[in-house]
Amino acid sequence: MEKRRIYPIKGYSEEMVAVAFAKTSRSPESFDKLIAELDPESTKDFHEKWVIRFGHGSVAEHASVHLAAENISRLSVECIESNRLGAYTEKSTRYQKLDSERVHYPKELKGTKYEEIYKKTIETLFSAYESILSQMIEYYHTTTPKKEEESEKKYEANLKLMALDNARFLLPNATLANVGITFNSRVLMHALKKMLSSPLEEVREIGKELLTASREVLPTLSGNPESSTYLEETRIDFRSDLWDQRSGFNKKVKLVSYDKDALEKIIAAFLYKYSGLSFKDAEARAKEMEQEEKKSTIRKALEKISKEPPMREFEHAYYTFDLVMDQGAFCEFKRHRMLTLTPQEPTVHLGYHTPEDIKKAGITAEFSAALDAATNAFKEMEEDFPYAAGYLATNAHYRRCLATMNLRELNHFIRLRSTPWAHFTIREVAYGMLEEIQKAQPDLTFWVESRS
Repeated sequence: MEKRRIYPIKGYSEEMVAVAFAKTSRSPESFDKLIAELDPESTKDFHEKWVIRFGHGSVAEHASVHLAAENISRLSVECIESNRLGAYTEKSTRYQKLDSERVHYPKELKGTKYEEIYKKTIETLFSAYESILSQMIEYYHTTTPKKEEESEKKYEANLKLMALDNARFLLPNATLANVGITFNSRVLMHALKKMLSSPLEEVREIGKELLTASREVLPTLSGNPESSTYLEETRIDFRSDLWDQRSGFNKKVKLVSYDKDALEKIIAAFLYKYSGLSFKDAEARAKEMEQEEKKSTIRKALEKISKEPPMREFEHAYYTFDLVMDQGAFCEFKRHRMLTLTPQEPTVHLGYHTPEDIKKAGITAEFSAALDAATNAFKEMEEDFPYAAGYLATNAHYRRCLATMNLRELNHFIRLRSTPWAHFTIREVAYGMLEEIQKAQPDLTFWVESRS
C-alpha cells in the first residue's frame, strides 16, 4: 500500500504548478515527479493549447498572481473589486488622513471647460475635509473625556479616528488609494477584459498596466485580453435609453424578493443531508411539521455553533434587497463578494448623508457647502462626461444597488457589520436588512438569537 504523502509544491513557477496539477487527471505519477519533468517551453505549450485555445479554464485557477496597485482612484478600485473571486485589501479612509495631492484628474477633461470646475471642486472638498477633521477632533475633546487607564497618545489617536469617521464623507471617488490584489489566472483574464472595456480612460490604462505586471509572473496565463464588444455595446444601448430616468427613495433598505418557503427549504436541506431521502420527500416532511417543530429544528441546526459560520444548508434560501446607502458604506459593502451585486453608477441625484455628530458640532453649513459644490459640478459635467462625473461623487452621496444574498451570507454580513466597531452607516444597512427579514419571516428567530 502506498504511503500517504502531503507536501507543499515549492520552487516552481505558478504556471508549472498549474500544469502539474492538470496532468494528474491522466497520469499516475506523483505531483513532484510531474512538475520535475516540466520546463518553461513545455509549460507554455501546454497552457497555449489547453487553456488559451481550448478554454480549459479550471487549469488556470491553479496559478495565482499577487498584484500591488498604488495611487489609483477609488472609482477604479471599484472596477477591480467587482470580480467576485479575487482577494483585496484596500487603503482605508477610516484610519488614514488623506490629502489633496493624492487625487486623480481624468484625462478626458483636459482642455475642456470642465477641467477648471473639476479642479476647484476637488480643492473645495479637501479644504472642507481638513477643516472639519480639525473641528471634529476639538469637538470630541469636549464630549469624550480621557479614560483613567488611557494614555494621552492613545486618547488622541482615538479622537482622530472618530473625527476621520465623519470627515471621510467629504472624500470624492477621485481620491487615490492603494490596493493589494490576488487573482487566479482565470479571474485575472476576466478582470482585465472588464477593465479594458471600461468607459473610463484611467481604468483602461490600469487594465493594460496590470496585464504587463501579470506577465512577469504568468507569461502565458495572463492571456491576450481585449475589450468586450458585448460589455461596451450593451452599456451604450441601455444607457442611451434610460440614463435620465430616476426614482427617489423613502426607505434605504427594502426587501423586494425572497423565498417564501425559506424555513421549510432549509429544514428540508438538513433532512436531506442526514438521511437517504430525496429532496422532494424531505421537503414534504418539512411542510408537515407544526410551526414549533420547524423552529426547534432550526435551533438544533444552530445550537452547537461557536465562531464558525452556519452550515451551508442555509445557502438554499435567497433574499434580494433594493438598497440605498452612502458611497462610503457601499465601498465596504462591495467587499462582501458572496452575493450578486448590481450597483447603479455613482450619482448625486439621491442626495447625501450628513453625520449626526457633524450636526451636533455645529458645522453642518461648512459640510453642506462643500457637498453642494460637488453636487453642482457633477450635474454640470454629467451630460458630456457621465462616467468621469462619478469621480466627484463623495462618500456622503447616496447610491442605489441591488443585492441578492443567501441566508448564510446574510448571517455573516449582519453579524460583522452590526458590531460597535463597524462604521455607523454600514450598521444602518445591516440592521435594516435584519429588520426586513424579521418582518417578512418572523419565525426565523435564530437571526436574533445567533447575533449575541
